[in-house]
Amino acid sequence: MRMFKTSALDLWKEEENRTGLVTFCKDLDLAFGSGIPEGMITELCGPPGSGKTQFCLQLSVNVQIPRQLGGLQGRAAYLDTNYGFCPQRVQEMAQACHSHCRSIALLHKQNPDEILAGFSEATALDGILYSHVTDCTQMLEAIAVLQNKLYDGERIKLIILDSLSFLIRNTIPSSMKRMRRLHEILTPLHKLAHRFGCVVIVTNDVTTRISDSDSYERTETPQIVPALGGSHTHKINQRIFLGQDESNYDFHSQHQPRYVASIAKGHFLPTITVPFRIETAGIRGIKQEV
Repeated sequence: MRMFKTSALDLWKEEENRTGLVTFCKDLDLAFGSGIPEGMITELCGPPGSGKTQFCLQLSVNVQIPRQLGGLQGRAAYLDTNYGFCPQRVQEMAQACHSHCRSIALLHKQNPDEILAGFSEATALDGILYSHVTDCTQMLEAIAVLQNKLYDGERIKLIILDSLSFLIRNTIPSSMKRMRRLHEILTPLHKLAHRFGCVVIVTNDVTTRISDSDSYERTETPQIVPALGGSHTHKINQRIFLGQDESNYDFHSQHQPRYVASIAKGHFLPTITVPFRIETAGIRGIKQEV
């Protein structure tokens, strides 16, 4: 019997030795310690146009960064439910990422050609396993295939499900069946994340919930909340809310609009909000104004 063979110190040491998946938004990476942590399910939640898919594409590139440069040096598996995957966009991000990695290697007096031999703009798309899934049965089949690949030794370090809410809400009308399907999908993903140290990313939309704000006046205030219900929240380890920062939006500005990422549920820090931009090069942080 192996019960209580592991101490909290053992778990802490294991966690300290893990490398997070960088987002290229420095403040967000620091909020998690060293990027989005392995072994967990992280949800990117937000309305359309908030940057969820752009984040997923960026992470699909970043997961391939060599370990000598602090990366995970693995492949990504992209399960696409809404045709959001864009190879051309991945190529743009990969070109910028490769240039950045080359600069970092030179800065640390390393040989970039040697370190980046297995990672280039040309190989970026080959490092992403892609599948379009149209229903929950196909999703479960895809997860089973990934499980076999991982047990066969394939170094898949990132699994993306974009979008989980689109799949569930557009194929299952019953709320009870939705809950059961969510459990069937997220449970094996939890196991794969923990067993193989994968980063698992799922994207979720938002919806409007009406609740009583004042029992005396009986007024109703709409609230923007994650879709898929409250029970779904218990199945994810971390939640990042994404959205546009309308307070800094300037229709006459030639700069890209500013976005914000808020950690609404996490293991490491209380709620924190950081700004970022979506540039041609990909996801990038914004230096905090003093």
